[in-house]
Amino acid sequence: MTARALIAGTSLLVLASVSAPALAQGTSASTRKVDVTPYLGIDQVVMVPLKGDGDVVTYTNLTAGVTMEVQTRRLNAAADVQYMHSFGWGHATDSDVLSGIANAGYKLTPELTLQAGGIASRVRTDGYSGAAAIDNRFTSQIWGGYIGPSFATKVGDLDIKASYRLGYARVDDDVDVNAPGAAIANGSFAQSWSHDLKGSVGFAPGTILPVGLTASAGYSREDASQLDQRFEDVWGRVDAIMPVSPTVALLGGIGYEDIEISQRAPLLDEDGVPIIRNGRYVTDKSSPRALYYDFGDLIWDVGVLWRPNRRTSLKATVGERYGGMSYQGQFTWQGRNSSIGIAVFDGIESFGRMITADAAAFTGTNLIVPRNPFTGDLTGCAFSPTGGGECFNDALAGITGANFRYRGVAGQYSTRRGPWGFGLGGGYSNRKFITPTTQSVLISGTRDQNWYGNGTVTYAFNDRDSLDTAVYINYFDASGARADVLNYGAFTSYFRGLTRKLTASASLGVDAAKADDFDTLINAMGQVGLRYSF
Repeated sequence: MTARALIAGTSLLVLASVSAPALAQGTSASTRKVDVTPYLGIDQVVMVPLKGDGDVVTYTNLTAGVTMEVQTRRLNAAADVQYMHSFGWGHATDSDVLSGIANAGYKLTPELTLQAGGIASRVRTDGYSGAAAIDNRFTSQIWGGYIGPSFATKVGDLDIKASYRLGYARVDDDVDVNAPGAAIANGSFAQSWSHDLKGSVGFAPGTILPVGLTASAGYSREDASQLDQRFEDVWGRVDAIMPVSPTVALLGGIGYEDIEISQRAPLLDEDGVPIIRNGRYVTDKSSPRALYYDFGDLIWDVGVLWRPNRRTSLKATVGERYGGMSYQGQFTWQGRNSSIGIAVFDGIESFGRMITADAAAFTGTNLIVPRNPFTGDLTGCAFSPTGGGECFNDALAGITGANFRYRGVAGQYSTRRGPWGFGLGGGYSNRKFITPTTQSVLISGTRDQNWYGNGTVTYAFNDRDSLDTAVYINYFDASGARADVLNYGAFTSYFRGLTRKLTASASLGVDAAKADDFDTLINAMGQVGLRYSF
């Protein structure tokens, strides 16, 4: 479950100190599991256009990957990472794709944990924002990762917590436009580094006072390469929690926050037209840094916490932030082999901070990571019965270099029952852009909206044979002159163990995309392949 619902820093540190232990699964000293499986694969794919322009294309995929699940006294790690090279036949083009999710937490001491993780996939750059990357000629490779320590200890009745996260995000695409006034890349995002630092000290209700109090502070910064853009957020607050029954508590907090977003001007040619290189603005390093968003004010919120047992938690708050009302909430339920998470979120975000936050939010083991068997791309959501799920297709839809007010709702459900595994994710988001009044592709105040849903079903016939099915849908309502895009599809894959290490696979699927100014594209797909696991 993503941490977007708690972007404000409100009550997150408070709840950790006064409620039941966190839902993340720990590992007892007697538990040890080490399962690392590297593999090599080859498969043949054919794509047949059922509607719209296109040719029948075939290509051969060579894959190398690893799945990993490690649980020891100190280390908790999971990964599903794959590299694929596609050799195109005829009109099909060659391509390289890295996709997957990885996370790890290593206890340096009982109080100090080092956490790291990452995510990689592909996105479209041809106007079909959010659609599956079927045509290799118009794709971008995205990367996101993080690393950082977290510290938690208790001194008497005081709970002391601190954390730091270093994040990196990158978009590599095939845009090669080097001309003054040319159209910039679909996303205009190249790379960014981000820092997130938080700390708190507090005590639970019924210890020092009947009411629990926590003082917390944080600092966030992102430096993006596009026009040397910089985001900075400094905040501090005091939160109170007052139990009114054994399972219900009232919440309240007040503090101050200062947010600044700035960037430099693009380099101009002799006619005063911005210079474009590789589809992006060239930064005028000599230009002064211009501050185009500066918000500093009191922030506050009130709410309620319901915690009927160790597995279930519901929190809802309402308050004032970013110069207006802000509504946030989170519901989580963690069973032994099932989990549910729903979040209502509100914050100021960018693609770089979103994708690293998505990677950091996914901390479960026993991963269910659905891939498109024809392209190697992630289908949009990943699930873990022990650690919830995370849908990142919202972050990948409509990538831009701009910051935006980010509001919406997201939910995930995952379970594993005997041979069956199920995952369901979906949500809605609204992005209101924060941009300079000049030299910007996106107009300040315009909005993008995105609706998405993903479902997976897996069934293991035995230790070697299994069936995987996935369905997905995404509707991206773009602002300005960009196209609105509807994308949907489904596929089924059957895996047959030929020997203990050799597995055969066969897949059938369909993918469809409809954009405002483009023809509807519907492709049928088929795949057969072999995989050898070491």
